[in-house]
Amino acid sequence: MNKTKEYVYEVSEQSTDTRYFEIVSDKKLTESEILDAICLPNISKEGDCEKDGGITSTFKWTDFGEDSQMEVDSGELKND
Repeated sequence: MNKTKEYVYEVSEQSTDTRYFEIVSDKKLTESEILDAICLPNISKEGDCEKDGGITSTFKWTDFGEDSQMEVDSGELKND
């Protein structure tokens, strides 16, 4: 039985995407509370809204950056 060789590539992609949120609270928030609040909504779904402890966080949209860079960590790449 022939075993097919697998090729595994570890890839990272970086860009300058900017995500926008609206956070509404019934109290003044600390920076840490704001960071927690932006983790509430699903960032793959524009308009997603989640509530927790008097805080409502809405993911509004992502402004996708134009200068993404990719790095591939592998010694076996197929030539184009």
